[in-house]
Amino acid sequence: MMVEETGRLAFESGIKVADCEAFGISAPFPADPVKGIMTAPPNNPRWRNVPILGYMREHLGIDGCFENDANCGALAEWFFGAGRGCDNFIYLTMSTGIGGGIIASGRLVRGGGALSAGEIGHMCIQMNGRKCNCGQHGCYEAYCGGRALAQRMFEELPEHPDSYIARESGGERSKIDMILLERAVRANDPYALELWKEMCERNAQALGLLVNVFNPDRIIMGTLAWAIGDLYMNPILKGMPKYCWKEPFEKCSVICSELKREIGSYAGIAAALNYLNEKESNEKQ
Repeated sequence: MMVEETGRLAFESGIKVADCEAFGISAPFPADPVKGIMTAPPNNPRWRNVPILGYMREHLGIDGCFENDANCGALAEWFFGAGRGCDNFIYLTMSTGIGGGIIASGRLVRGGGALSAGEIGHMCIQMNGRKCNCGQHGCYEAYCGGRALAQRMFEELPEHPDSYIARESGGERSKIDMILLERAVRANDPYALELWKEMCERNAQALGLLVNVFNPDRIIMGTLAWAIGDLYMNPILKGMPKYCWKEPFEKCSVICSELKREIGSYAGIAAALNYLNEKESNEKQ
């Protein structure tokens, strides 16, 4: 199916697959990027240990690469979006979960043997804190990820029976999400305002840590940042100076994704471009 779709898209674009230098696969983790195997993607429960990279290389007859989807997001912003012209920045997905991609000194940071660098959502920001969906406690994502916040609101409904969220959702879990929380905040609901304040403070804390550790020129924030806007961004920017040094903070621009909801359309292309660039660089060494 994927091979057929690739052929169809190439045909519609007026090119031949064989004339392409490489393809890029943007894949959710957990995975084995070294071997190009999708081990246990949460959104594809029937995909277990699928050797997708080797399969696509064999059936397309061209070279290709396999990257973490958050890394691909960073690469997409680097080549086509808010990271253009910047060789030191961090991209954060900021959606149902929090993923990250790091570009340092003009290179994608992958880390050591597991190639799992950039899992920013799973750095601990609270000792013995809330349990994260990854199994750890106190993760950044457990306090600021969309799915985690929805779970928390549902759990806390009995404590806030008169809240905007309880009233508008009718207690139905499926109706509780970040959109409802934003609406509740704009309606000045006390419970929502308190939760929002905590979320923004935790975001400021995490971003402050990133500024001190990486000294990036930019931090590019995904979905929640551009979809909500100043209500989301302003409290975070206001809170960041408490968690990082003044000079690197003042030299770092915290901005929203430029590609926004189209970022997925650029992810695989950006991965392929980066793969070819790295390959060329390695051959010259």
